[in-house]
Amino acid sequence: MKKILNLMLVALTLVGLAGCGAKDAALKAQIESGQRHCPMNMGMAGKLTSMSYDSDSHEVKFVLTLNKDFADVKDLSADPEIAKESMRLSLSQGDLKKLLDMMVDADAGLKVVYKNRGSKDDFTLQFTPEDLKQIAANPMSEEESGRLLLANQIKSEKKRMPYKIDTGLTVTGIEDNGSALVYICNVDEDEYDIEMMENSREELKDNMRNMLKDISMSGQVKLLSGLGRGFEYRYIGETSGKEIVITFSADELKKLAKK
Repeated sequence: MKKILNLMLVALTLVGLAGCGAKDAALKAQIESGQRHCPMNMGMAGKLTSMSYDSDSHEVKFVLTLNKDFADVKDLSADPEIAKESMRLSLSQGDLKKLLDMMVDADAGLKVVYKNRGSKDDFTLQFTPEDLKQIAANPMSEEESGRLLLANQIKSEKKRMPYKIDTGLTVTGIEDNGSALVYICNVDEDEYDIEMMENSREELKDNMRNMLKDISMSGQVKLLSGLGRGFEYRYIGETSGKEIVITFSADELKKLAKK
């Protein structure tokens, strides 16, 4: 009887190992398929330049080349939580969500290596199998992902400031004040009459409304309205210091988002 029980235990163990092996093989095949499509666009962050899977260590490896306007290795080294949350966002949606589920099934870990374009500098994030299980069990909510996208957008914009949007108009700042995304624009008063701009406030707002209706701004409008944020543009006279503030409330953006 004992021999029969032992044989049954061995059989059950082999079935379990076969199941793990099948999931491991499926993950490896998926990674190899993904590698054939590299480099892949990862949005503002940059490009996924390679992906691989080590069956011995049960670890997937991503190599990402950063968009220099978004961040560099030093930024991530100084604030690794931002990198972790950004990767959590990526793993919570689309094809990478499916890949996350396969990594969890195969009890695999994940290593993400960030590189600067044209540089040997790199920064590595490590996710254990347990970390990935936690991400799979607690995917980023729509509000969380919206807040992270907005924070990343602000960070990216700050890196390229100041920049000119027209002769005499220079964007010098951006902030999220909790109720609106605020852009700050310096006005060269040798080029513009700040008092005339004040008197043309409604015309300025109409022009901006048309800009926000453009299909290229639909993602931005949807993001802000989803977070209950409005949009604000502050024109500040370089000489006088006079401010002209053009504001779209969250409700106004929601109406624009529906059109």
